[in-house]
Amino acid sequence: MKISIAISILILLIAAAVGFNDRQKLSETRLSHAKLVAEAAELGVSIELETVDGEGLMTKRAREDKEVEAKAAAKDMIAFALEMEKFKETGGQPDETMQQRITDFMDRMLSLDSSQLKILIAEFRASTEMNAETRDGMIVFAIMTLANDHPEAALSIFTESGDLVGNAMMAKHLLSSSLTTWATKDPDAALEWIRENGKKHPDLITNDVKAGLVQGAAINDMERGFDLIPELGLEKPDPALHRIAHGVKTPEERTQFLTLLRKYSKDMKDGGSDSGKSSLSSLADGIAKDGFEAGSKWMTDNKLTPGETIVLASTIGYSAQSSEKGQWIAWMGENLGKGERDQQIRSTVINWTRSDYRAAGEWLASAPEGPTKMASVKGYVAAVSKYDPQTATQWALTLPVGEERNSALNTVFQNMPKETAAGQEARESFKAQHGIK
Repeated sequence: MKISIAISILILLIAAAVGFNDRQKLSETRLSHAKLVAEAAELGVSIELETVDGEGLMTKRAREDKEVEAKAAAKDMIAFALEMEKFKETGGQPDETMQQRITDFMDRMLSLDSSQLKILIAEFRASTEMNAETRDGMIVFAIMTLANDHPEAALSIFTESGDLVGNAMMAKHLLSSSLTTWATKDPDAALEWIRENGKKHPDLITNDVKAGLVQGAAINDMERGFDLIPELGLEKPDPALHRIAHGVKTPEERTQFLTLLRKYSKDMKDGGSDSGKSSLSSLADGIAKDGFEAGSKWMTDNKLTPGETIVLASTIGYSAQSSEKGQWIAWMGENLGKGERDQQIRSTVINWTRSDYRAAGEWLASAPEGPTKMASVKGYVAAVSKYDPQTATQWALTLPVGEERNSALNTVFQNMPKETAAGQEARESFKAQHGIK
């Protein structure tokens, strides 16, 4: 299926926000909508609190005003969508004026209440100007706006719309995001919805949809989130576990996650499976953000197993600030076994060198001799040799004579330019000088 025009609009919006540093950063709500656009359908629910008169009833004038506003918005949005269709066909890039119009489009949609969104969806459905792809995309956008505050209403509208339920890609995003939101408030109700609709629409209740429910429940009750994994019968639990881990904010929550994960992994292993350890990698960003001193202390205090240490080490080297990468590399040298130590240090130094070669080189020059430095030199050589073979060679020659040095020199040789005659000549000279076979 082609990407709908509504999704295209949102992609352009993200590009606009990223491309202009002087523009105000988009709110999390808007970015959430941009990432989780999905397909939706018919009218039917109005549950927003609205302005009421002295007798507790909405005035006729207020209702009429809201209807007029919604229909006017629908007319303008349809016109904008049609314009965007043409713009998309030209393959043009949005200028600042277009970016502002996209932002205004989003703001206007987000300002409507549920009764107005019903009217908006009706107008989109009734439009004969938009093609089916564009029309469905605009309905998706409207229903996702409703789902942000009233996911149960959005799900009800969606599942009653046979023409939209069949779109698996859209359904996945709508169901996953809606159930995530719903489960933060009432996980039992969201679970019951899955059980009921899993019978009616089994193809819609995917692993990702179930993972969204787990994620939402864990926001307010992490233990409940873990309990839902077996209750939902998740065949692949790792996506759900990663989602829970991404929601962890504090060292205390991190410890709770680790404790629950250990118990979960033990239970699953007893049942013939061993799931979950990879989700620890999602904690690395938070550990690195805490800083080396606090982050490494958390690891020590929680008595990580060798397997847990390896998982975190494989990610934390990438997440750490450049100014602390050297400390984390030294930590890897002290806390990992030889095979894992060399591999993780090498990959961390390669990544660091590519992003900040000067800082990596300065740290390497002052690092104490030993296995950690040797592994670091190999990583530095691998990264630098692609654009500065002379410097890479100098570092390779600091390694002890033997297999490690030969391997590093061979890496330099393999990365030397060979497109020109001069390059070929330099390679042959290097090969002969260092006895490379």
